[in-house]
Amino acid sequence: MLLDIVVIVLRETLEASILIAVLLSVSQNQGIKFDWVPMSILTGFVGAVIYGSSLGVISEWFDYAGQEVVNAGIQLEIYLLICILISLQWYQQQSSKGLVRFLMYLIVCAALVREGGELFVFYSGFLQKEDVMLRALTSGFVGLAVGLSAGALVYYALVVRRQSKVNLLHTIVLTLVAAGMVVQATQLLMQVDWISSGEPLWDSNWLISEASVFGQVIYAIFGYEATPSVIEVSAYGLSIIGVIVIVMLAYQFRNKHETFLQST
Repeated sequence: MLLDIVVIVLRETLEASILIAVLLSVSQNQGIKFDWVPMSILTGFVGAVIYGSSLGVISEWFDYAGQEVVNAGIQLEIYLLICILISLQWYQQQSSKGLVRFLMYLIVCAALVREGGELFVFYSGFLQKEDVMLRALTSGFVGLAVGLSAGALVYYALVVRRQSKVNLLHTIVLTLVAAGMVVQATQLLMQVDWISSGEPLWDSNWLISEASVFGQVIYAIFGYEATPSVIEVSAYGLSIIGVIVIVMLAYQFRNKHETFLQST
């Protein structure tokens, strides 16, 4: 078994697995059937193959910064979709369920396209190495199984919670995952000098090393960076503040709407 491949596949699948688990819990909480799930996964896998096959061309875009820029764009797109989803979750109107369902479909598709596309490219490199292909697939399966298991644990941990608390838990987990995506997008744009990196504010490698398995796992989920710059910390903080503002606005709008209905 190749431990590096286990970690790589786990890192690529864990974020999507946890995200899907939370969305499944949202779907159940909102009374939305799970029939959107198979179609979103199928569309995401097809999109991942197309995206992965096209990365050679895409990487030449934007003066050979295409792969980083497109990946960052997908991450930011998912963040915006999650923000809209959270606002609708707190708005809690029957008429918004169709839009919630569509948003979850788009989020899963986008997440699978990005993560799956990179795994497609990664495994394409083993096609000419038959001697290690089987071990690579076996190791990848282990990483995938661990990632899916983590997603299952998150799902069952959410569905057993009381109705009064589950919305808050959904919001917290989705916010942390979305903020991590914003940080990852920022890091990608820093790699191609679209954003200035600056000096690191601190170094927490002594506590959690980025090179460790745990460090890579929390990077995949929350965008952990042991030596973050001002830009990265600001991006993380502003993305969380953005969600908080959206939740407050949605909650106030819902209260005003209910008050208006009661008065009429």
